[in-house]
Amino acid sequence: SGCRVCDNELGELGRIGNPSIPLPIRIVHANNTNTKNTDDNNDVRIAHAYTGGFPSSGHSAVLDTYGNLWLSGCDRWQQLGMGSSNGGSSGYTWKGGRLWQDQFQKNEHVVDLLRRLDPMLGNTNGRDGKSLLVAQSSSSSSSVELGAVDSSRRWIRDVALGGDHTVLLSSNKKDVIVFGKGGEKQLGLSSKPWVSSPAKSKVLSSASGNISAVCAFRNCSMTLDADGHVMSKAGKCSLELKGMKKALDLCRKRAKETGLNS
Repeated sequence: SGCRVCDNELGELGRIGNPSIPLPIRIVHANNTNTKNTDDNNDVRIAHAYTGGFPSSGHSAVLDTYGNLWLSGCDRWQQLGMGSSNGGSSGYTWKGGRLWQDQFQKNEHVVDLLRRLDPMLGNTNGRDGKSLLVAQSSSSSSSVELGAVDSSRRWIRDVALGGDHTVLLSSNKKDVIVFGKGGEKQLGLSSKPWVSSPAKSKVLSSASGNISAVCAFRNCSMTLDADGHVMSKAGKCSLELKGMKKALDLCRKRAKETGLNS
């Protein structure tokens, strides 16, 4: 990982050190004190990577080929979602007492919530019951090797990182999960919590199951349909705001390049 425009003080690259020098990152499993690139008895391969945040408080996420979600970086507003939805934001515990993480942490609470919302979720590698054999993508957000079995989207279809919040789309294309800062209504919840643990967004979710991708930028969250049209939005999403139109165009481009919409 590397970055020319961030300072990496809060570990958004999933490592410490000079951000301008590309270096490999390591994944540390909570049940193993050793640093290694395995998930149980299988190698961990990163399928998709996402970045977001403000210049002073960035955070990052990756999905591995087994569908596991990993996050790193600033956690001041609980945007890494490491607390259970049952515990709520008031019961949140920051690992090591730090408001950031400089190594990617596996988030199991989000998948647990998604599976409670949809018990059929993840029962097959794909919604059609078939294993997905994927080729090397030209997009910087994908690094799955040719011929690898990709189950990266068996639970989570898409991820978007806003300024201080995180938005996830379930693979059922209905449920949108949000967490982090919510003071600008960017989470799309019935209330306007200052911070929130992982929760289903009533504003962004869709009963019809036709959401293809999610977008987030600063204090805004959006969902897109298969044609890249905005379906719903929450927070400060005016296209008149500086950088908003460009961010939406980039989100549409990413969704198309990764096969989420046409």
